[in-house]
Amino acid sequence: MSADDPSNDKDEITGDIIWRDGNVPFSPQFGDDFYNPQNGLDEARYVFVDGNNLPGAWQSRENFTIGETGFGTGLNFLAAWDCWQKDPARSKRLHFVSVEKFPLSRDTIARAHHNWPELKQLSHALLDQWPTGTMLPGIHRFELADGAVTLTLLIGDAITCYGDYQGAIDCWFLDGFAPSRNPDMWQPELFKALVAASSQDGATLATFSAARLVHDGLQQAGFTTRKRKGYAYKREMITAHLTPDNRSANLKRFDENPWYAVPKATVGKRIAIIGGGMAGAACAYALAKRGCDVTLFEKAGQLAGGASGNPIGMLEPYFTADLSIPGRFYEAGFRYSQRLVRRLLNVGKIEADFCGVLDLVTEPKDKERHAGMMRRLCDSPELVKVVDRQSASAIFGMPLPDGGLFYPDAGWVNPPSFVTCLVNGITQYTGTEITAITPDSTGKTLYARDGRKFGPFDAVVIAGATETIGFDQTNWLSTYLYPVRGQISYFSDDALRQTYGPQTDIHCVLSHRGYLTPAHKGIHVFGATFERNDDQTDLRDAEHDFNLNQLGKVLPKLATSLDPAVMDGRAGIRTATPDHLPVVGPAPDYAAFLLAYHDIDKGKKGARYIDAPYHKDVYICTGFGARGLIAAPLAAEILASEICDMPLPLEKSLMDALHPARFIVRGLKRRQIIA
Repeated sequence: MSADDPSNDKDEITGDIIWRDGNVPFSPQFGDDFYNPQNGLDEARYVFVDGNNLPGAWQSRENFTIGETGFGTGLNFLAAWDCWQKDPARSKRLHFVSVEKFPLSRDTIARAHHNWPELKQLSHALLDQWPTGTMLPGIHRFELADGAVTLTLLIGDAITCYGDYQGAIDCWFLDGFAPSRNPDMWQPELFKALVAASSQDGATLATFSAARLVHDGLQQAGFTTRKRKGYAYKREMITAHLTPDNRSANLKRFDENPWYAVPKATVGKRIAIIGGGMAGAACAYALAKRGCDVTLFEKAGQLAGGASGNPIGMLEPYFTADLSIPGRFYEAGFRYSQRLVRRLLNVGKIEADFCGVLDLVTEPKDKERHAGMMRRLCDSPELVKVVDRQSASAIFGMPLPDGGLFYPDAGWVNPPSFVTCLVNGITQYTGTEITAITPDSTGKTLYARDGRKFGPFDAVVIAGATETIGFDQTNWLSTYLYPVRGQISYFSDDALRQTYGPQTDIHCVLSHRGYLTPAHKGIHVFGATFERNDDQTDLRDAEHDFNLNQLGKVLPKLATSLDPAVMDGRAGIRTATPDHLPVVGPAPDYAAFLLAYHDIDKGKKGARYIDAPYHKDVYICTGFGARGLIAAPLAAEILASEICDMPLPLEKSLMDALHPARFIVRGLKRRQIIA
């Protein structure tokens, strides 16, 4: 029997994995083991950790980033993490970026980790956050060791993923199934993508392979290679390094759109955030956990006074039939928010419930939308299930007119508790309206309407609502940011039971043309209205009527029993954009943009232009519309990663789609803006 023949009486097959000798996973797709069956951990330490001069390379560093091809069981990640945590001179933070085209299930990874009891604690920490089911394509961000360790997992083809990712990688674990087993990955395009994703200071690399195509591919991409004795029976392996000069010389301009180039990160860590809603709180949290000294300013007398003050907000995924830019962003945002909310809920810091969300069919086009989504997500029952009328009614707890889709791992959050938790321990100034940001040689000084001034700060994040446009650095956004008034309505749990009986309970969130929530502190919330370009927050009977009319389409008996004249509720103002995506990134210098890119409508290549001109160390985070819960935490992670020069949590194409300058670039290309 050959070494590659998986047939053995002792073998066990589960899904796409064959288990050899108990807990050694073998891939029949690639005809290879996931790691050395004798001692995979020792091999990982010898090839990748020692091969990249770890721990020496990360010592006394603020941040250190490892990039990997082929996450597999996560063995290399655990080996690096284990080495890092045992090193007293380790970097303050460790970032691990990996790609995996065929992610393994949680149970498979857990079983594979049984081989290394010395990694048990780290394995459990990883598995606590690992999804129990399908991992959709895109980027998944995991935070471990209280945020000191991050795992950024790119699900998809290695060449495609790293070709669309800016990671500032310091060293590479070039892993994956051998070139003879997985030739599609070991291509010249992969080695070029590794160069593009490497740190500007260069990078090291190690791989178990000594194949000629790997050696030549690395050299042609710009790496300097050398041979080293391989692990155990393997005669040789390759290590390599990439110097800054070689990176520049061999790197064809990665950023073909210089108007979206990320500015050089700030050196200091005194950060001011303007806005005390969901976006501002999320930014404060993301920056504070990176060691920044954060000060938060809010013009109202309390935090979460705007749309973030609603008693219940839906934590609902936004899946689409295709892989459109908005769909990809909001999918990633939901994943990130869901993981964060669950972590905070589990330690009792916020009010939330993963009771599920039922997306009800109310119109024929809903069935078309659902059918398109399920064609893409059909093998993901832990993410979404098709339910008929009877099943939907049983899940919800009351009779419903139709079926729909059920998201079992979704639910609701109390936004004020979420905001309060995120800003815990952060310096706050409420009742303080900031009206100007003035730069000088020491940083940024903020001026309040009442004459007070604050600072200096090394960077400023503008994370308010429509007040975002009130600064010299951002007033050009007035054309692209607009207010959307939303009124929600309340009724008591007693009113529900008076209508349907004393045993009636709503078990999950109902999403239709509006939404209805289970009881929180005896109150059910339903709504909401969408009044564009209305920035008033008075309660209106007409909007209660509208909410009741929407509710009546799915629960007519309940809607009829409620009296709008005695109904309570709340109105808040959301800030939205024309393309329904938020504005996240560095603040463009509008006049300098027009000067630099006045002729981009001529179709010239990006390499002919300078990198984007910005207002130094000023950032924007706004425009979330009604999706702040599933978008603001990820947006905050983007900005914090940019400000602190850490690996980004999104693909470059999605980063560009959120960039504040997108409106200027589109206007110039379409000749709607004349320079």
